[in-house]
Amino acid sequence: MTAIKEFERLESLGLWRDSKDSQRREVIVSFGESTLVLSDINNRPITHWSLAAIEDAGDSENGTIFTVDDLGEETLEIDDQIMISAIDKIKASIEARRPHPGRLRLYLGSGILITFLTISIFWLPNALTQYASNIVPDSKAVEIGEVILKSIQKTTGSICTTPEGERALRRLENRVIGSPSNRIRIIEMGNRPSLHLPGGNILLNHRLTHQEENANLIAGYAILERALEDEKSPLFDLFKSMGLKKTLKFLGTGDIDNSDLEYFANNQIFSSLSAPKAETIIELFNVAEIPRTRFAVHANRSDLIMTTDLVAEQYLPILDDEDWLNLKEICTN
Repeated sequence: MTAIKEFERLESLGLWRDSKDSQRREVIVSFGESTLVLSDINNRPITHWSLAAIEDAGDSENGTIFTVDDLGEETLEIDDQIMISAIDKIKASIEARRPHPGRLRLYLGSGILITFLTISIFWLPNALTQYASNIVPDSKAVEIGEVILKSIQKTTGSICTTPEGERALRRLENRVIGSPSNRIRIIEMGNRPSLHLPGGNILLNHRLTHQEENANLIAGYAILERALEDEKSPLFDLFKSMGLKKTLKFLGTGDIDNSDLEYFANNQIFSSLSAPKAETIIELFNVAEIPRTRFAVHANRSDLIMTTDLVAEQYLPILDDEDWLNLKEICTN
């Protein structure tokens, strides 16, 4: 996003508290790829706020108060006018990219009429689901993903985070995704090993670190979710679970009921993993220079072992021992 690139080097101080009863804490505020990064005075990330979820909670004596929750309990007070203006500009940019109901109604009025007249009723639901998932702007996908993530946390508990663990996670991201993009989150998620959400977040079960000597297994599941996302948008599964009537409603209004997002979130947690094509996932393993044998055995993907593993013999470890230990302990707080 152009607006974020304009302010990517901007930093300011702020006063943050994570709940109504906690004391305010001085933090360093900066911009990530799609988040506002709050770090301690040693520049270690404490938490990340989705830019799409930030709301103005009013003015304080010295500046502006921002929040990302409906109750306004987690707050960030900033008195740096340049940073305040930057946040406002980025919020305006995100808002400008949201779907316009009037334009969507125009597409609905012409496109759907032609569709019903020229194609069979059996082809329509799948085609309409694909169409809906294709027209959702990135900012709307991020917003949908954040709501789904909040719903998932009602069942699983909060995202795991420690400053040291987050640092290790960014290095894992750099290897798996190609950049430290704050997309991978660690969570206790029952039996589901991994999950990817609209907007790009990848959830990895902390259980994947248990009794493992290195990060090969958890990195493998991150690559699996990347492969699934490359093959099919998670928005397709969302609209498919909503059904034709509610998908049509979205095309007309640009809105999805929270109850539908909560249903989808719960269904995703307890559903089984899909299996991407072997050639898709092998290519991603090779690009990341990560051996796939440990993942293939754990995921029961013998088709990944039948092909020669180009990096099985010689590769650079994903994380050093200290980072791996910090990642294993990210859920201890």
